[in-house]
Amino acid sequence: MKIIVLCLLSLLCLFANDASSFKETRYLYALDKTIELEGFITFGEHNIVIEYTKPEAKVLTYFEEKLTIQDQNGYNVIDAQSMPSMNYFFMIIKAVHNENSVLLDSFFEAKTQGDETLLSPKGVAAEVLEEVRISRQAAKLKSLHVKIKNGDRITIEIRN
Repeated sequence: MKIIVLCLLSLLCLFANDASSFKETRYLYALDKTIELEGFITFGEHNIVIEYTKPEAKVLTYFEEKLTIQDQNGYNVIDAQSMPSMNYFFMIIKAVHNENSVLLDSFFEAKTQGDETLLSPKGVAAEVLEEVRISRQAAKLKSLHVKIKNGDRITIEIRN
């Protein structure tokens, strides 16, 4: 009976949150290497959970500027402030998802043409980021492209 209740609670949590499957492509400049990942992203009221399913299982939870990483090596908590590019990455994802134009306007100049928005960083964001490109289809997020000053690139394509 406990297992059934836990399964039902898990399903309710999935439906209560806004979850999407995605494909992420990362280019790591320092290694001249491209990595492809797949998984699910869930937006809770106060957190973001990214569950990678390929190429290996890993769960990232962003809550109150702390990043928790759970993988085959165990459990690790990182202060996102110590990694500015990661902190901006999660801030951008959350602001885009919540359509928080006030937050985006405080860090970026935005130019929209059709279904694509180009965000040019300003202030402290310009020290870490080159640009962010957001593509929408029928007003829903289709992809997010982030160029980081160190040469790294991150592209996220929403599948559903």
